[in-house]
Amino acid sequence: MYDVPQHDAGRLRRLILTAAPPFLIPLVPLLLVVVFRDRLPDRAYVPDWAPDQASGWSQWLSTHIWPVGLFEVVYFSMFMHYRRWPELQRWVAAFSFGMSVAMAATSGFAVAALIDSDGPVPQPSWAGPAEVAIALLAGIGAWRLAGPLPPAPAAVGAPPPGVPVLPLAPGQRAVYTASTWQRLVLLQGAAFLGLAWFSAFNLSRSWPGTAMAGLVGVFLVLQARTVLRIDGRGVEVSLPWLGGLRRALPYDAVQFASVRPRGSRTGPGGLVGGSKGWGYVSGRGPVLALRLTDGREFLYSTRDAETAAALVNASLARARGAAGC
Repeated sequence: MYDVPQHDAGRLRRLILTAAPPFLIPLVPLLLVVVFRDRLPDRAYVPDWAPDQASGWSQWLSTHIWPVGLFEVVYFSMFMHYRRWPELQRWVAAFSFGMSVAMAATSGFAVAALIDSDGPVPQPSWAGPAEVAIALLAGIGAWRLAGPLPPAPAAVGAPPPGVPVLPLAPGQRAVYTASTWQRLVLLQGAAFLGLAWFSAFNLSRSWPGTAMAGLVGVFLVLQARTVLRIDGRGVEVSLPWLGGLRRALPYDAVQFASVRPRGSRTGPGGLVGGSKGWGYVSGRGPVLALRLTDGREFLYSTRDAETAAALVNASLARARGAAGC
């Protein structure tokens, strides 16, 4: 049982940050073409287009319109799918902003390189790194602009009967720690890195897909080792290979803990997760499962899941009293 969550005043802001950026994809090159039309060649000699196949500027600009509709549908669908979870909406907004600005910058640099030229010109060497930096800054900026998240509803009752509870004497304290290797995450990261390597030399000269695959691969590999800690403050997961990045769950956000004999092979999605929950599951052995007040779950594979769940429930019972909901 938990309190009714407060009204989310920042939802409209996150929705605007999600829906508005795709319009930059055609707008940026259009403005450059309009402003510098007299200084541009007759055809759009842009990268990845053979010079003899270069189209007129109007036709080239029209190719930037259909991605807007596609991305609007995708991003809006993701936003509405996560309508109950502001944290995941902020990730969608950051991704939309970063990718849209990156695509707009790619087209913008292509147009800028053709100013005062009579034919095809090579892209400057700084264009690729600049696009990566702009995309990262845009994503970080959208994350900051999304503002603070509303507080999660707070649980107000002791764990239900039937769940494991560790008997603790008054004043007694206990700490539980465990570390786990996520082999599936490591293999997924290696697969993305292999795809990025193959794409960089064999598939395309366009950087966004290759860079995204590489970044995802590195991020997954760095999550291969995780550390779980349970103490009087709550539950915390840290990633030693990722600079000690950590995420904490205060007991106010936990309804109760339970144990499952086995986890899903796909896993709940690491520190970010999805609509069903977050955490790290190896697919073998027992799993600690925390029911959260936002309707999701936290899952973590550990051999002593029974002990971990009992300690969490004992801490919840102590903090909220012995009475149930």
